[in-house]
Amino acid sequence: MIRVGRSGSVGKAPMDQGGEIDRRVLGLLRSLPGVLAAELLPSDLRSELRSMATPAAAENRGVDAVLSRQRVVCLFKGGSFRGPPESALLMMDERGTVLGRELTGPQDRPTPSERRTVYLGRDFVLVHGLRPSGRVRFVLPPVRFPELEAVASVCQVVSGSPDPPQDEWLRNHYGVTGGKDLASILVGYDVGDAPPAEAADP
Repeated sequence: MIRVGRSGSVGKAPMDQGGEIDRRVLGLLRSLPGVLAAELLPSDLRSELRSMATPAAAENRGVDAVLSRQRVVCLFKGGSFRGPPESALLMMDERGTVLGRELTGPQDRPTPSERRTVYLGRDFVLVHGLRPSGRVRFVLPPVRFPELEAVASVCQVVSGSPDPPQDEWLRNHYGVTGGKDLASILVGYDVGDAPPAEAADP
């Protein structure tokens, strides 16, 4: 059972400049299959959210990129929400070489240079024959959010999965409760016509 807030809606967040664009974005996100709630995250809460990161487990570049955008939306999803459009978990070395990646679903098959090795929730494949340089770490990269990419006056769209302490804090802050399939996603975007930001790259 999913419960969202005490009155059936998630916590409020002010819409300042670009309010009409924000309303269109929120309306679109709330209409997506599997989305249970979506609200703007107030700017004054970003530092608190950053302080809850757990880089020892994985470097969360996705959330870092989202929090650098003008607008941040906290989205809560259930099990029927679509899978990620690209790998949401990478293994990288100190040079930034991608040594392995999480497959996004049954349709995402390993390339000829990859071999199936371990399971981390979904299939995880390593690039065959690569020698890592320096320390190897897991990275949560910025992930595209295609549904917002065609919205007029919205640019530099990126999404990221919060670390567990951040996810728990967001659920408590917005009063969202649910089953094991409930999860939060942060979506960031700028208002204007700027080109995609470099921060969207892993």
